[in-house]
Amino acid sequence: MSPTRTPSRRAIVLGTGGSLGYAWAVAALSTWQQHTGHDARDADVLIGTSAGSIIASALASGVAVDDLVSHLLEPRESPSSGTRPRRRGARGGLPPLPRVGPGSVRLLREVARHPRRFPPLAVASALLPVGRADTSGVTRLVSSFAPEAWPAPPAAPELRIVATDYDSGARVPFGRGGAPPASCAEAASASCAVPGWFEPVRIGGRRYVDGGVCSATSADLLLGTDMPALDEALVLVPLARRGRARLTGVGGAADGLFRGIVGGRSAREIGRLRGAGLRVTSHAPGPEDRAAMGWNVMDARKQGDVVRTALRTTAQWWAREDRDR
Repeated sequence: MSPTRTPSRRAIVLGTGGSLGYAWAVAALSTWQQHTGHDARDADVLIGTSAGSIIASALASGVAVDDLVSHLLEPRESPSSGTRPRRRGARGGLPPLPRVGPGSVRLLREVARHPRRFPPLAVASALLPVGRADTSGVTRLVSSFAPEAWPAPPAAPELRIVATDYDSGARVPFGRGGAPPASCAEAASASCAVPGWFEPVRIGGRRYVDGGVCSATSADLLLGTDMPALDEALVLVPLARRGRARLTGVGGAADGLFRGIVGGRSAREIGRLRGAGLRVTSHAPGPEDRAAMGWNVMDARKQGDVVRTALRTTAQWWAREDRDR
């Protein structure tokens, strides 16, 4: 008799990426499922940041990845089918004009006191003015499939949705013990509140903005004492890059620089996971994906093109034997 094989305990980490990073990550998850035979909903841990928080909330609530793909390819006028937050006054994939003045004077004071404690994006987010768009579309979307009570084991995976406290700069993983109580819809709305574009989201009297201010993936949360023992992790980093870019001009150069910074930090987090003994599979958009996205990842008008491109490119990537070399 052959010994019984113990199933691997798996985490899925879904990073920030805007409207187009959302489309890419949904496609990448779909083709990963097809390649591996796994169902993303069976993960033991889900960590979502910004756009990734919507996907993680959906998976923890039992929504199939194929349904998310269908909503992107065949959008319907219903709260559960859209992935685009309502943007007051936004046109052409651009935000309305923000208010005047820095977004968080308190965070700037914290930075002045402890400059080495904060990543560059935290400093930039504090300097940016408060946005005028809101994340009510995210709230409606996530509320359409997620229960009011936070999903929890054994009925659901361990779920963490990452946001940033806008006045202290602290990373806040909603769903972890000690975090402010919130629904998935509230937490995802906070996690998606890009500084300078959206208004901060208030939860428990505190202001929260995009979790990507602290980290694009927060993959290192998997090493916390609140996490179950894990064997492997899938990490999708929609705002990083793979291969040479096809974008040109100032926008393309800025996009490449930003993706390089994001990818570097994510790579360090992934290195820590591997150092702790986890088998990690990671992926980021390649040249064709980034060409389909362009420099403005918030331009939701391109979601259909991005998901169609990514369904092809990510399927090819998972099939490559040398992808992790």
